[in-house]
Amino acid sequence: MSPPTDPAKLWDVAFGAVRQITGAFVDGLTGAPPSPSKHDGVPAAPTRTTGLDTKMRALLTRALEQSTVSGQTELFHRILDQLVPDEARILGALSDGSASPMVSVHALNRAGLLGEALIENASLVGRTANVALPQLTPTYVGHLISLGLLEPGAEDEHLKDDYQILMADTDVLAAIRRGSLGPVPARVEKRTVRLSTLGHSLWTASMGDDSGAGTEA
Repeated sequence: MSPPTDPAKLWDVAFGAVRQITGAFVDGLTGAPPSPSKHDGVPAAPTRTTGLDTKMRALLTRALEQSTVSGQTELFHRILDQLVPDEARILGALSDGSASPMVSVHALNRAGLLGEALIENASLVGRTANVALPQLTPTYVGHLISLGLLEPGAEDEHLKDDYQILMADTDVLAAIRRGSLGPVPARVEKRTVRLSTLGHSLWTASMGDDSGAGTEA
């Protein structure tokens, strides 16, 4: 057994005492012992849960306080923040209530069943709106549909000439060639696209007092 004056034994005792004193001093400064999650570097789960709960309660409180007009205005601001200038041009081109021809081209498999979409939402509305990037018109139209601002409709026989122009589009022709399987042509789906009710409301509200926006509570 080591004698009481063993230097190694004395060092262990002294080091333990220092650790106890240091820990008590730190606890006194913070007012509480450190959270175990801070020792292992993992954030405490209740913090994230509380944050989500706070956000949801704040939204519910605001919903009780909002009027129809203020709620609609906030929604429209959020939607506009997701648009690019070319998409705004498309909304403007359809704001008169007109419809534009739209086609999607699908490949057919060997069983004659509908396969992958080679091009979707190709439309003349990009040309009508004079967008800066007409080749992105299918992307623009698809995005506006996903936001609920545009809505697809059935083929319009009165737009026969416009469909012929659209079918002659370089990208549409390329998709038809890729989708054809020998003598079996690709499947072309002809539709129309126009402003939805939400799209009309957004356009009217965004154009200011001249369009009669914001007259209802």
